[in-house]
Amino acid sequence: MVEVGCWSCTSSVGWGEVCPTCGALQPISEGTDHFSVFGLPRKANLDLGALEASFHVLSRRFHPDFYQTQSSRAQAVSLENSARLNVAYRTLRDPIARVEYLLELAGLAAGTPSDPPAELFEEILELQEARQEHRATKNPAVRSRLQGALSDLRDRKAVVEEELYGLFGEWDRLLAGPGEQVEKRRKLLERMREILATRAYLGTVISDIDEDLRWHMT
Repeated sequence: MVEVGCWSCTSSVGWGEVCPTCGALQPISEGTDHFSVFGLPRKANLDLGALEASFHVLSRRFHPDFYQTQSSRAQAVSLENSARLNVAYRTLRDPIARVEYLLELAGLAAGTPSDPPAELFEEILELQEARQEHRATKNPAVRSRLQGALSDLRDRKAVVEEELYGLFGEWDRLLAGPGEQVEKRRKLLERMREILATRAYLGTVISDIDEDLRWHMT
């Protein structure tokens, strides 16, 4: 951890640490990524036990209750550190959010496509027509078709997620490799981004069909 000058007494101390000289809690440095907050590598298959243990240690260190009698600056640092810690923890404990964050760190925003992936284009158009017909006519046959499509889409979303998780090990191996593998890591992240985009689109369609079936009952 990089040491900085304590904001209270200028002694050398690590960010997020308690100054050994004056006892002042130090802020988490600007630009510190979520993995670094917990002292963990930027892995896709993260050690969740280590994440949990570090979270509890830091939660106690940053907890605002311990700084109620200190200066307004110390209280503000405690609140800011706690907020950043919670955001980092929520992001890293969820595998999808974790990959999206890895993309963010690489400058590759995940995003949500406004148009369906090419392999789903015709199918999605047909489903949109079926949804419109169901809303207009409440035809039992169309409803049954949508129910079948909903089940199929959920299965396909699960398959897409499994494909994504299957790339985690490859990412971690490349991460531990030599520097010349940078381009391979970027290509792998781009593939992950494509998978996430498909997953996001499937999730949107699933949600729309599910809402139609729940609110337009026969």
